Amino acid sequence: MSLDVIHEHFEGIMKTRVGSLISKPILIDPSETVAKTISKLTNSNAFDAFCIEDDTVLNVNIRDLLMGKDIAHMNVRRLLHRISSLNQNDSLERAIHIITHNGTRSAPVLKNNEIIGVVEAKNILKIIPTIDNKWIKANQIFTPDPIVIDKKTLLGTARKIMTTKRFDHLPVVDGDKISQVLTSFHVLQTILPQQRTGKKGWVKRTVHRDDAVVGNIGTSRIVRCEPLDDLGSVVKAMLYSDTTFCLVSLRDRLQGIITYRDILNLLGTKIKSKIPLFIIGMPEEENNTDIVIDKFTKTLEFVQKISDIQEAKVYIKKHRGTGIRYNYDVSTIIITPHKRYQFSSSGHDLSRIFDELGQKMHRALSKRIQERYKISVRKMA
Repeated sequence: MSLDVIHEHFEGIMKTRVGSLISKPILIDPSETVAKTISKLTNSNAFDAFCIEDDTVLNVNIRDLLMGKDIAHMNVRRLLHRISSLNQNDSLERAIHIITHNGTRSAPVLKNNEIIGVVEAKNILKIIPTIDNKWIKANQIFTPDPIVIDKKTLLGTARKIMTTKRFDHLPVVDGDKISQVLTSFHVLQTILPQQRTGKKGWVKRTVHRDDAVVGNIGTSRIVRCEPLDDLGSVVKAMLYSDTTFCLVSLRDRLQGIITYRDILNLLGTKIKSKIPLFIIGMPEEENNTDIVIDKFTKTLEFVQKISDIQEAKVYIKKHRGTGIRYNYDVSTIIITPHKRYQFSSSGHDLSRIFDELGQKMHRALSKRIQERYKISVRKMA
């Protein structure tokens, strides 16, 4: 599947203006407690909340809130992070860029320095089935071999997996079958302050469920597909069932999972370069982004001289770091006529990470050329 072909296929969607897709935002006050923010999100069945402080747009999502400790008293300000914003004339391509980079499901829209709405990933997905996607198959876009947990897994363990791995879905097995899918939304509800009746009437208490097992917590409303099912049918099934995931199975054997993120990754930003290069989630807050991209494209062009690189794709995930810094996980897929290579690195300095990826790429592709040369020499002897 050519990334160039896919980019051209979705070009019309990516150029769509966000003004027609704006929905109501969940707004919070930075001074409120984590518990209050959780209640707002769960009552609205939302993933993201936003606010403005000191002319900066801030966001917190369900995954962030899972990291809260004393949620009844902890201030949500400690979990907020900066996020870029849109105006009504921006394109969906920029909205997708903000969503994929920040690991959110919506991007805020501003007017006169006020948040007037959000562009949700779900509403972007609604546009995808309006064009023919039968040639894009589930096995071309899914995340393979997802982490699976048992019903007897502790909720604390599931919570840790979600916060460290930065994803929101864990298929739960009972014996040899998947019984439900645990989402970050379900885990969040287990840490909400609850009420009980005491001698003096109703009093609030925080339920600590980390040492409880998953059991039947999760959703049994599971969308399933086979590897050769097309993207259009997958998206329609997810929207019809109002789920944020689809399990890909073959003969009752789990092959992978498709989430909003996997689908939006198809609509990545194409970089101007001699070799088709697509970058998903490049941060806007980095001052040297153009320099980093320019160095990496030059590395690709240099390696191209020793190996025929057809396409390259880069995925960047942002994690909370220390202070104002962020940590990044970066993975690169390099496609050649003979093999599909994947390299990854992490850290807080994107420039250094891309340098490391370039070195790994150069070593791996140079090694292949050397091995092919040795084989040729043997045949000549």
